[in-house]
Amino acid sequence: MTEAARSQRERARRIEALRVRGVGGGVIAPHRAMVGLPWTMWRFVVNLLLSLGGFALVVGSLPRLARFWEIVFERARAFTGINAALDFQQVSLPGKLGFGLPFLAAVTPQPGPAALWIGGVGAGLVVVLSFLLPQCLLPWRYFLRLIAALQVSSLAFFAVSADPFPYRLVDHVVALETGGLVVMGLVPLVLGLTLHVFDLALWKKILLTLAILTHLAIFIPLQAMVHIWLVLHATALVMPVLFFGFGLVLDVLIFVAFYGWALSWRGELEGHKVRPPAHLSPKGSRA
Repeated sequence: MTEAARSQRERARRIEALRVRGVGGGVIAPHRAMVGLPWTMWRFVVNLLLSLGGFALVVGSLPRLARFWEIVFERARAFTGINAALDFQQVSLPGKLGFGLPFLAAVTPQPGPAALWIGGVGAGLVVVLSFLLPQCLLPWRYFLRLIAALQVSSLAFFAVSADPFPYRLVDHVVALETGGLVVMGLVPLVLGLTLHVFDLALWKKILLTLAILTHLAIFIPLQAMVHIWLVLHATALVMPVLFFGFGLVLDVLIFVAFYGWALSWRGELEGHKVRPPAHLSPKGSRA
């Protein structure tokens, strides 16, 4: 090998070694999402049991969960002073598993001229606010404009259509609860395809699954009650905004938030750490 080729090879090796250095001279270990883990039979069985076991837990707990939601609706109705009867949507599942999905049978208020004007002014103020936000809050700008666009579409419907809004508040609440239950059932299955393949401790995986499911079980009926209260006070004009902007998307974001938190946990495997190159000192200088 010529001297030029040897020098070029040494230069390439040093550049590659510097790629894993931080600004302080430390070594940047690869994220666990970039580290390949061997698929052993034990890892496969544990992953399968966590996924199917979590899904079976959700399905088997549906009758008790419905009863818990019934209690939440009863107490929230008394707290908010909403005068509506508590009713149930019967749900039948395979295996003779059935339960009653609770909801408040509230009448859907239709917007009048005053509500349309208030909704229009509110949508305009939201658009103006989106332009006043600083550049560092750019995602919030687009979110506020999306909310305003949804509100304008709702305004256009009620301003043009002579027929009453076909989507009832009862249908809205049942859709929220049903969609929430679907998300809860998918949580252990999605975790089995994503988080459970990483080198986290088994108890952490179980704890995360239970934390997400518990959070959703408490959040969904409270979310439905907030929607009911808002619609009863702001009429059906706000239902599209509530459904598309603050409905099922919040359930998904809850899962994403827990998932991102869990990926920050320290893994169990120590063999995937990046070690400093032998020809570099701890501070990144040449030996």
